[in-house]
Amino acid sequence: QLEKVDEMIRIRRENAEVFKKLFSGDDRFIIQRETGNSSWFSFVVILNPEKKIDRQRVLTGLKNAGIEFRIVTGGNFLRHDVINFFDYECVGNIKNADLIHDNGFFVGNFPRDLSSELNYFHKALMREVK
Repeated sequence: QLEKVDEMIRIRRENAEVFKKLFSGDDRFIIQRETGNSSWFSFVVILNPEKKIDRQRVLTGLKNAGIEFRIVTGGNFLRHDVINFFDYECVGNIKNADLIHDNGFFVGNFPRDLSSELNYFHKALMREVK
């Protein structure tokens, strides 16, 4: 069973190499960086706020291209209505949570070769971020 999990992670990591080749070095996007050995469950894309890219246009374009995406783990949890049900304190600045909330999204990764799908995703995204 463990060998099967290791194989799934290996394939996801190979997909990540394709993703990184497509998006690395393009300053319109901020992509995730590994600080260890990630299983690469998904591919996070943050539209660089300095480039003033219209996120809604991008998401609409992806949807029209048949590409499913999700917000990044709820974005900034403090900006959701559910926060009204919690007793909490916010310590320090939460600018990165806002950055992700306003500019980020992710697409899933699967344990099979996604080279074709990742290239399609890249082309669809390029149409929207001119």
